[in-house]
Amino acid sequence: MNKLALIAVILSSFAPVTAQEDATAKADKLFAARDNIESLKQAASLMEDLAKREPSNFEAFWRLARSRYYLADREKDDSKKSKLLSAAMDAGKKAVETDPGRVEGHFWLGASTGELADLKGALQSLGLVKTVRREFEAALAINPGYENGDIYSALGQIDLNLPKLFGGNDRRGLERLEQGLKVGANNSDLKVTLAEVYVKKGRNDEARLLLESALSASDPARSPLEQEDIKAKARRLLEKLK
Repeated sequence: MNKLALIAVILSSFAPVTAQEDATAKADKLFAARDNIESLKQAASLMEDLAKREPSNFEAFWRLARSRYYLADREKDDSKKSKLLSAAMDAGKKAVETDPGRVEGHFWLGASTGELADLKGALQSLGLVKTVRREFEAALAINPGYENGDIYSALGQIDLNLPKLFGGNDRRGLERLEQGLKVGANNSDLKVTLAEVYVKKGRNDEARLLLESALSASDPARSPLEQEDIKAKARRLLEKLK
């Protein structure tokens, strides 16, 4: 093999990696601008294309699950929302199959399955709850701090909302939320979620402190619109405490 041919072979071996990095970096930038629904759709489309070209690409599949999850959150039609969540689950499953040792696949599979369970309702979603708990427990074991304490929040809400007969545990649920806040001290959504639990338990002073913190502090993990939605929820709850 001559020198030019050898150089061509070496350069070609780096091309797929560069293409992947370019696509995922662009998708991440588009996802960061997700308040614009078109940016979110483009992020999903980029990862769909990458996943088709490289059917064992973990980076593509977990990002695709994330984008579809957020697209489902914007969808008002329940039928379309259900399809998007099912598609998010499919991408999450593929990510977990590709690399079960990474946290991202487990987290977004758990998140999308949980949203689908909420959409279907309690009686029709009991089978999904096992998957939700399993995936979030797996995520917790790999990286407890992923998504700024949201793993603890998800597991806590499962325990708080699920009847004891089906594995719910009120005490453990509260502890999970409190642990999550230690991991993600600036997680505004978690602050409001924990405040709601405190209100139900008559711990209004503690709830008020959390809600005031959610209103005054910024949460870098949330988009501007997401932060405003959380703050609006905090304001409504504070009004009830007056």
